[in-house]
This record gives sequence, C-alpha cells and structure tokens, in this order.
Amino acid sequence: QCWSVHSSSYTPDRMCARYLGFVLLIWFAGVTHAQNENVCRAPVLDEGYYVPEKETYFLKEELTYACDSGRKPVVEGWWATSRCEDGNWVHKPQCIDQNACLPPTISHGKYDKAEDGWYKEQDSILVQCDDGYECKGNSSPSCRSGTWSPLPVCESKDSCSEPPKISHAVIIHQYKEVFSEGSEVQYECEEGYTRKGNNIIICEHGQWTAGPTCSKCKLNYWLLKLQLHFGTAFCLLFPGAG
Repeated sequence: QCWSVHSSSYTPDRMCARYLGFVLLIWFAGVTHAQNENVCRAPVLDEGYYVPEKETYFLKEELTYACDSGRKPVVEGWWATSRCEDGNWVHKPQCIDQNACLPPTISHGKYDKAEDGWYKEQDSILVQCDDGYECKGNSSPSCRSGTWSPLPVCESKDSCSEPPKISHAVIIHQYKEVFSEGSEVQYECEEGYTRKGNNIIICEHGQWTAGPTCSKCKLNYWLLKLQLHFGTAFCLLFPGAG
C-alpha cells in the first residue's frame, strides 16, 4: 500500500491509485494486442466459398473451403481445410485453375519451387537427384491438364529395378519399380511346376542374384493317379519321374 506524508500523519496517496490504474491499462492493452496477433481475419477467397463464415477466427480454429466449377484448391482434393496459426492461415485458402499442377513429391529429388506454390499448365520443372542417386526417366516433366507428365524416379546407384520375370512363376511381394540395396523377393512356381534353384533373390550392388526356374512335372501314366492325389507335392518328392 502507498502512503504519503502530510504533517506527522500517513494518508493514502491518490497518485498511487492513478499509478496502479496506469499499470493495469498498459497490461490490458498488451494482453489485447497479443490476442489480436493470434487472431486471423476472414480470408479473401476468389471463385470459392468456405464455412464457417466469420469476420475473425481464433488461434487453432479451422475453416473448410471448396472452389467453383473450373477451379480447385491449392492442395490435393476437391475440398481443403485451413487452420489459424499466430494470425496467419496454414495453408492460405486459394482456388486455382483446374488444369494447374500442385508440387510433385519426388523422393531423393529436388527442383525449383513455384513462387505461388503451384504450376500453370505447360509449366515444366527440372529434377535433380541427391548425391548417390541417379535420375531414371524424364528429368524435365511438364504440367498437362492438372497432372504431371511421367515423373522421373531418383534411384540409388546401388538400387535394383524390378526383378526379372521367370516363366510360370510369380513374386510374393508387392510390385515396385525400384528396390533398395539388400532387398529380397521370393518367387513361387505355378501349380504343377517344380522349382530348381533358390526361390529368394537379393539386390546386390544394383543387380539381382540368380533366380530359380520352374519346370513342368513329367509323369508316366501309371503315376498319374498319384500325382492327381498328391498334387505338386508329388513332383517335389519325385522331380525326375517321367
């Protein structure tokens, strides 16, 4: 509590009350300013619409928007969600031409980013792969009708392309165009065929190790009923029957 001296007695000082009021005023103004900095104003969205429609949005508040015919959001999908972060929208709601292209994702590759965050039709990019990787395919794809012409792949110099095709066999592995060093895939022969050689091959220094072959079971007539009963298991037991 503040006091001032008048004669020999102590009384509350009006200046103290004014001082406290001034401090509170500055504090309140600071809090209000900080709150205003975290608030986002309604976005300007040409050729599109959003919900909910408000004049201001609080920190972490979200809106969802979509675009008119012939336009699309500046991110994947026909609708998009933006969030208010420290007074700015992440991402900024925007509707672009439906024939424009969004930035492609190229693993281990880089290219010049568009200033607007998207690319017009017929725009092209030059893809450069990271050290230790090489470009397979067209290194300068272009934007056509909203999609990129075939994008290149940045392959490790020690990676392998798709495994070799073996007659009457399938690979027990999801299809991929590129396999990293040390990857393994397994072959399985068609029913009625026997395998010769290792059914697992490995990617080593950019090349696949030797794979198996699948050959049809050879059976004499008197063994046919046994083969029908035991199936491929009979061929495995008697691969030279015939």
